[in-house]
Amino acid sequence: MRIFPGHRMLASTAGLALLCGPALADVTAQDVWTNWQAYMKEAGYDLTASEEAGSGVLVVKDVEMRMAMPEDDGQTSLTMRELSFVENGDGTVSVSVSNNLPISFAFDDGDEDVAATLVMSHQGLTTVASGSPEEIVYTYGAVNIALTLQDLMVDGMQVDDLDGEVAVANLAGTQHVSIGENFFSKDAITAEKLSIMVKGIDPDSGGNIDLTMALVGLQGRSEGTLPFGSFAGSPSAMFGEDLSLLSSYTMQSAALAAAFEDEDGPGQINLTTGAGASDIEMNDELMSYSGEIADIETTVMAPDVPLPIDVSFGELGYDLNVPLKASEEAQDFGLSLKFNDISLSDFLWNMFDPGAVLPRDAASLLVDLSGRATLFEDLVSLDEDISDIPGEVNAVSIDALMLSAAGADISGTGSFTFDNSDMVSFDGFPRPEGAVDLKINGINGLLDSLVTMGLLPAEQAMPVRMMLGMFTVPQGEDQLTSRIEVNDQGHVLANGQRLK
Repeated sequence: MRIFPGHRMLASTAGLALLCGPALADVTAQDVWTNWQAYMKEAGYDLTASEEAGSGVLVVKDVEMRMAMPEDDGQTSLTMRELSFVENGDGTVSVSVSNNLPISFAFDDGDEDVAATLVMSHQGLTTVASGSPEEIVYTYGAVNIALTLQDLMVDGMQVDDLDGEVAVANLAGTQHVSIGENFFSKDAITAEKLSIMVKGIDPDSGGNIDLTMALVGLQGRSEGTLPFGSFAGSPSAMFGEDLSLLSSYTMQSAALAAAFEDEDGPGQINLTTGAGASDIEMNDELMSYSGEIADIETTVMAPDVPLPIDVSFGELGYDLNVPLKASEEAQDFGLSLKFNDISLSDFLWNMFDPGAVLPRDAASLLVDLSGRATLFEDLVSLDEDISDIPGEVNAVSIDALMLSAAGADISGTGSFTFDNSDMVSFDGFPRPEGAVDLKINGINGLLDSLVTMGLLPAEQAMPVRMMLGMFTVPQGEDQLTSRIEVNDQGHVLANGQRLK
């Protein structure tokens, strides 16, 4: 199983990121370059270059970095013509690259051979390294940096009808770096805008594509220790006992516009968002991701649905906590999903409810789960072809459950433990024990509305009401409660009445 599908891009662009972000440096030009080479080699790259030194200036030419990708996924390489290290006379070193610098990239995994040339252009780019070999501080900034696709070949065939560009405006940041037995970095970065453009013919599908995306008001902070060799051999090597990563990123808004055309016809996607944030924590035992984004507006036109589909979300959020290491003891995990204020346009509502029978209030969904699980194997080292389940769930708590739509809502909490030694009582599923308490409001009103609209025949609504009567207890006008239990004997009960 591939735990990190983006490891190819991470590994292949590490060298470029160090140059632009910038490279490892010291108080002399030669030390800057020597330390940078040492880091790249420890990270798994084979590096070659030529050097021209003199009068406090070191010019490095024909830089080539090659790496064997993890899991026998082929080779990747990155080449640059020239970069310079200039001593400023005050104990600092400036790292610079020429404007309109060609950067070549190649990747071959045996199934697909890709080679591309990008041109790096910049305005007002500065990078200054200071400090000591043990702890280096970089300060960098630029009015604009752009990577523009100049040339692309796939499986030996030239791709002419495709343009692409990634650009960053008003970039500024600092990076504190120390190299010892591990690589430590503490970073802060801001950017006014990140823009992405792709236009032309998709080399895979042959269809037309015209995509632009912009992220506005970016800020980020990160701090972490990374073991050397993280990108070599296998991505699981990154999760050594010395791994410790924390990062936090925010943005003010985002926008995406994409038009495409394939054999089924033309289509279009437009999306805008408000503020967003994400947080990541990783160490050798835990992986944690969380994020949220507000005020999402999207319009979609698909070839088979030529009418516009307008959907908005007040807020989307997620929170995932996963243990990574095998252990004989149960470990905590958690998952939270939040979809608040989901709204459809009146145009869509009128397609299936022209009489406005259903309440058109925004819908929401919240699921918040926590639990305990035992891992038999390290998740980061699983084989992609594994067929056996690498662990077992010991307990699950429903900390919050809420769904509201069309004038009805359901909410609940509960908890269950699981006997993994009993796979018979529930036909191959570990025997649960516990209970969930539910509250249901407006369900009968929703059934009445569906019957009025003709979407649900009256004769089919009756069995649904009877089923509700079996599993719920009336508490007020169109208000129901239900307690579903599974006892230690495997009996299933609804409000005290045995069902199984």
